[in-house]
Amino acid sequence: PEGPPAGAAVQVILYWQRRTIEGMYKKIANALARKRASLGPNRRLVGGGDAHPCDYLNFYCLATREAPYGSTATMPPKKGTEEELLHRTRRHQIYVHSKMMIVDDSVALIGSANVNQRSLDGARDSEILLGSYQPAHMSARESIPRGDVHGFRMHCWATTTGVMEDVLRDPKSLECVRRMNEIAEENWRTYTSEETVDMDSYLMPFPIDVAVDGSISARSDLKDGCFPDTKA
Repeated sequence: PEGPPAGAAVQVILYWQRRTIEGMYKKIANALARKRASLGPNRRLVGGGDAHPCDYLNFYCLATREAPYGSTATMPPKKGTEEELLHRTRRHQIYVHSKMMIVDDSVALIGSANVNQRSLDGARDSEILLGSYQPAHMSARESIPRGDVHGFRMHCWATTTGVMEDVLRDPKSLECVRRMNEIAEENWRTYTSEETVDMDSYLMPFPIDVAVDGSISARSDLKDGCFPDTKA
């Protein structure tokens, strides 16, 4: 959410966000447990016996780092300020203004409305949404659409991951899911390391650990349980 992370308003949003995320993971974990029980001891889930809720649902954030060379700053920041901290770490979260959903590479919904009172009131802010699809390129059980929505999704992913790989063509495949998580973890290590480098890949995992039973907690490698350079 937008605003100071440690502020009361943002903390309320983050609290309910956490409860929502955990509720979703709990549902997946319970479904996996029921499926394991129904298969019996001699059969395994797709992905093996280590099937995990994160094989089916993931949350990400975007961030970048910039090396000192090329900086256009004209004077040093004041000591003791957030600007001084960010000037030293060169870490920056990327604010996402987009309200977009791509479903099964078949339908793209791109709109302006936020999930808040102003946007959803109906008598305040004016909002607009564009829905796009191609009847000849819709998702089927055994095929992946290869129309313009598919191409648009691949372009968006290439922008955030820095790669264009065939494994990312089928977003429902376990190989694709695990490759995206691998890229996100690589970027997290770059973002949190002591060495300051330019990043050309911006996808990072949302800073939570997810247990097999769907419960969530702050990432174990967070300093004081806080996102880097914040107090929340």
